[in-house]
Amino acid sequence: MSDPILEVESLKVAYGRVQAVRDVSFTVPEGGLVALVGANGAGKSSVLAAVSGLIRPGSGRVRLGGEDVTRCPAHRRIAAGLVLVPEGRQILGTLTVAENLLLGAHRRRRQAAPESEMYDLFPVLAERRALPAGSLSGGEQQMLAIARAMIARPRVVLLDEPSMGLAPKMVDEVFAVIEKIRASGVTVVLVEQNARRALRAADTGHVLETGEIAHSGPASELLQDPRVVKAYLGVE
Repeated sequence: MSDPILEVESLKVAYGRVQAVRDVSFTVPEGGLVALVGANGAGKSSVLAAVSGLIRPGSGRVRLGGEDVTRCPAHRRIAAGLVLVPEGRQILGTLTVAENLLLGAHRRRRQAAPESEMYDLFPVLAERRALPAGSLSGGEQQMLAIARAMIARPRVVLLDEPSMGLAPKMVDEVFAVIEKIRASGVTVVLVEQNARRALRAADTGHVLETGEIAHSGPASELLQDPRVVKAYLGVE
């Protein structure tokens, strides 16, 4: 396994008096796919928000490629190649698909991929490039949110609940895209409530409970762990 490209050390996040993340540590090897799973409110999205720079942790360290970026604002982390696809997509609905992609490219102008590369990866977006993004279906909007991140050619992409609210067929398409992203060499950190699907895609998994990592290990082993199965996976 290669050296870690992303290191999270003793991360703590609080909202007022509520401790959302308690002493979370994990590493992500370059080119790997790590899944963070757990129940709603376990702190998964707060971890990504702190790693991406959207919120400032109470304590802890975030390193990207060995460089401490804990105090760097979000736009500096994007410029360094750490890009978040947020929960809820947050596309700009009044702009066209093409204009949304241009905004993503602007984040890392020198490294950005050509727009055509995104249309090859997401053919449905090529068909709708001139349409307002708000007119797309939920699944298509999710594809656009991922494409907007990928056009910046990130080193690490953080995916926050990419399958939320999608029909089963579209969930399959989203996970197929995640596999393509990983196969291209981009490192992926995946937060996903569909724990079984996330762990099947991942190399390593971490199960969060009330802001702490309760179980960690190879994803294939977590899929067989009776404690994880009982609490999060259930019977297929």
